[in-house]
Amino acid sequence: MNNKQLVFQRFPDSLSGGKSSANENPAIYLYGKRFYKDQTPVEYLAEFLLVFSSPKSRSVLGDDEIIYRGMFEFDLDKAEPRYYPENKVALKLFSFFSNSKLETRHPAHYKAYIDSLIRLSDKIDGDVSHKKEAIQLLQSLFNGFVGVSNNRTWVTHCFLPASTSLLSREVDWLHTGKSGAKNKDLEWNFGNNQSEITNYFVHDRHNFMARGGESIFLQLVNLFDNINHEDLKNLQEDIHYYHLKPLSKNIQKNIENGLSALLFNGTGSLNYIVDFVDNTLNGYDIDSSPATLGWVPTSTRVEALLFAIEIENLCTSDLGSMEKLDLLKTLCCMQVLRTHCFQASRLDSVESFTDGFAGNYVWVAASEGAPANDSLRKIAQESFRKIDNVLYRVLRHEVLPNPKDYKEATKHGYDIFKKLAKEIGLVIPRQGQGARFVLHQGLLRFLVAALIRPGERIRLNQFYQRIFAHYGIAIGGDQLKVALQWIGKEEDSDTYAVASSSAWVEEALKQGGFLVELSDAVSMVMNPGEGQTS
Repeated sequence: MNNKQLVFQRFPDSLSGGKSSANENPAIYLYGKRFYKDQTPVEYLAEFLLVFSSPKSRSVLGDDEIIYRGMFEFDLDKAEPRYYPENKVALKLFSFFSNSKLETRHPAHYKAYIDSLIRLSDKIDGDVSHKKEAIQLLQSLFNGFVGVSNNRTWVTHCFLPASTSLLSREVDWLHTGKSGAKNKDLEWNFGNNQSEITNYFVHDRHNFMARGGESIFLQLVNLFDNINHEDLKNLQEDIHYYHLKPLSKNIQKNIENGLSALLFNGTGSLNYIVDFVDNTLNGYDIDSSPATLGWVPTSTRVEALLFAIEIENLCTSDLGSMEKLDLLKTLCCMQVLRTHCFQASRLDSVESFTDGFAGNYVWVAASEGAPANDSLRKIAQESFRKIDNVLYRVLRHEVLPNPKDYKEATKHGYDIFKKLAKEIGLVIPRQGQGARFVLHQGLLRFLVAALIRPGERIRLNQFYQRIFAHYGIAIGGDQLKVALQWIGKEEDSDTYAVASSSAWVEEALKQGGFLVELSDAVSMVMNPGEGQTS
């Protein structure tokens, strides 16, 4: 099957279909439904974990029967896969209202907020000053778990996904405009979820939790549903991917157990406090309809396999919960970036084959502090420019819809890569000219934890090969030669590869405690996490 046909194969296949009109968004056709430029790193992780931990099915007779919670499974016989996320509106009202954007506070919100303080105060023993202090401590605790606020109204704030009790779907408040609540006399009465005000809390906008986390979750569902696909078998037979061969036969179960342990275990005290507030203020929660999922290209199972291996490595390490969450946040972002480049290269037939990497693109990375005249810095800059051109050009491919303008395609495709790459520090500077790929200390720490199994040691040159095999990141040596050929500087490949130095990487690995020098010629990179038995 050729690349053009692969673009239109979708998972779940109940949502398959070709382009229906010239006004469709080419970015969604290419990358799936959907990614969006305004989704932040925390919200990619929070949405991914929200779908994972939420119930995926409910019976319609008798008591609700919840199945598929904390699993990479759906009822794929249904036309639209769905899940049942919580909204946590009452918890957000208590936690974030007092620090939220003034312009979007409705008088009904203020009255509900004051009432919520009174209701909680009535549940706390002690005198007035004791009650007030306890409420302030609760609010300080919850504010300490804020993931995203960004001058938004209170209900669109996002918690750090440190526990299932802090995971919630996006809820937007319709404040302005003809259909907004700004100038309307509304009441928000405790226990009345049918009041008019609830019509202005909506779930269908996907402005911040824009489906990016859902998409990378669906990639894994697609992978596990097709784990024996020929594409995946062929990948593992490639010499550069031999390290995938001993991957656990129970990788799906290991990831499910690892993520469940991260979310469900070890947060008992926090969950108890959240439940106390939730139960006291549940009359301010709003009805929540099930959330429907989009779709992903079936071809993304290749990069999803790499994603799965990396998640398993992080989950089975003995790192602390917050450190794991931080690394998982970076991993979700890297998977979004990798997905865009993999899928673009499948359709953009102009580019050449990259030996040692299945993605057929390259990111040449330099040191953050490299001077302007450094040769590797110049190549890293050229590498970014080349990727940027591919991502721009591919949306205008002849097999994709041809809209009147590309404003929406840019928001759902082209803008995402550079914005997200700059947010995690993979591309610098954040503003101005000379954008280039770099690997700072935090990203190197991430690559060690994600690509090397806990307790494993590999040679330094094997570590460079593995970075290239998973992400197309070239630092030096043979990988840099391949990168230069891809960029179009094949005649200079030998000269640059010999002249370039990876001493900056070795120094950063030493500082992180990841490099063990056995001799002048042999250095080993190790993941110090002992790992957990499955």
